[in-house]
Amino acid sequence: MSLRHGVAAGLLVALATTASAQWLNHNDPKIPRTADGRPDLTAPPPRFADGRIDLSGVWMPDPKVTPGGVPVGQTLGEDPVIRLRTEDGTPFPLLPAAEAEYKERVRRGDQGPSSRCMPHTVVDVYLVPEPVKIVHTTGLTILLIEEYQHFRQIFTDGRTFPADMQPAWYGYSVGRWEGDEFVIDSAGFNSQGWLDLSPLTHSESLRITERFRRPNVGTLQMQATINDPSKFSRVWKTQTITFRLVPDADLVEYLCDNNTMPQLTAPH
Repeated sequence: MSLRHGVAAGLLVALATTASAQWLNHNDPKIPRTADGRPDLTAPPPRFADGRIDLSGVWMPDPKVTPGGVPVGQTLGEDPVIRLRTEDGTPFPLLPAAEAEYKERVRRGDQGPSSRCMPHTVVDVYLVPEPVKIVHTTGLTILLIEEYQHFRQIFTDGRTFPADMQPAWYGYSVGRWEGDEFVIDSAGFNSQGWLDLSPLTHSESLRITERFRRPNVGTLQMQATINDPSKFSRVWKTQTITFRLVPDADLVEYLCDNNTMPQLTAPH
């Protein structure tokens, strides 16, 4: 994997990290191959015995084909990122108070939670050049996030949201299949995360629905629906974010020890 970077206020900032390679270049027997032994990334997606599409693998966001992708890093040596957009490219439907807060944060140059070793959450975890590994088990799908070694649990055992949700960075998530789409509903977020790499904040009333599709072996797509009546005037959808499979590789250990910066505060 390439050198990792944190992102704050839309800008990549270097963080103190440690990393070590683990089982790279190990041929995955589940990936179809061409005659010369290379991964056949255009082959039809794998399916489970019951017909559901298998989303398993290590995935990297692809800014080259995702609307909002920045073609190059902000400074020399940095990887490109993706900037969050609405589905139709119109401005975020912020309520007046939320728009004033957003503009003030931009003016101040506020840095995102990741600059303090806090998580990129949903949706901005998909906007930075960091791999995410999807693992399916019975009744549970796990998203392993290489950056800072975070994870998400997506319960598919039929449970609903708990009556008392303690606010959390990644919230609480339940999943289901709708045809060939894997759908994740999430709620119970805290109010500290950002939706974008710019200071697009949310409240604890945020609810997100993510829809994942795998059109072929090498491609994963996700579109999110954002519902936060405390911040936005209407429910809205993001652009479709595309990921590319990283075949025959796995996650590496990636830690952060720069957790010394002050907490973010709302503008006065």
